[in-house]
Amino acid sequence: MVLEGSGYIYSTKPKKSLGQHYLKDEKILRKIIRSLGLTGNEIILEIGAGHGELTYYLAQQSRELYAVEIDPSSVVFLREKLEPFRNVNIINGDILNFQSDIFFDLIVGNIPYYISGLLLGTLSERWRYKKAVFTLQKEVGERLSALPGAKDYGVLTLAVCYNHKVRVLFDVPRECFYPEPKVDSAVVELERIDDREIDKHFYMKVVRAAFSSRRKMLPNVLVNLGLDKEYVVEILKDLRINPERRGETLSVEEFVLLSERIYEAVISGET
Repeated sequence: MVLEGSGYIYSTKPKKSLGQHYLKDEKILRKIIRSLGLTGNEIILEIGAGHGELTYYLAQQSRELYAVEIDPSSVVFLREKLEPFRNVNIINGDILNFQSDIFFDLIVGNIPYYISGLLLGTLSERWRYKKAVFTLQKEVGERLSALPGAKDYGVLTLAVCYNHKVRVLFDVPRECFYPEPKVDSAVVELERIDDREIDKHFYMKVVRAAFSSRRKMLPNVLVNLGLDKEYVVEILKDLRINPERRGETLSVEEFVLLSERIYEAVISGET
């Protein structure tokens, strides 16, 4: 397989079990690189280096690059291709098991669908970083950027937006990949922001309770947290949230306020 516009040849067949789809369109690769706004002084973590399509560009425009790839055969090729670069660290392993105390200026990668939910939902708990730019299935990008009340708005949206600003940069047609997937992709930027005052674990507990039955009003699902229904109504009214609303209509900020108030109630024993 040849990378369009560069004569790049793939040395191994993509593995379906690993969700491998190599980006073959050089114009899209260059567009991704431009979107990163690199200065040459960044420390970068790349998730799923594959055959180095993006890695090669990153190596030329970074201070230090850590490229994690799970496929041993791809790692052999990567080490050979990137051997001239002293700033590149090729790591053979599962990104879900990768641990590091390094503060990354950027995390970047083409994320397989089968790990996207788990990885995105726990990204900020795994590593320290300024921002992440991922190529994801377009459907996942729509979920991350969805607004309250939209059908794509849900637990994943709220988990990521707890401490990120989300921006969909551009779409990538399916024909830009080899092998061609069944759906289009999107390049999405996640800018890290400060954690909220409420602990994320407790915040997500409230979010999951609110979405446990999307059709039910908040008082009817928040009782699953061990709260008295009438007390839940009182809390909602204090926060100027209509008790007849459903969880899918609340913004991140409203969930933060609601979580803080419920946490205070639990700690004080008011419930």
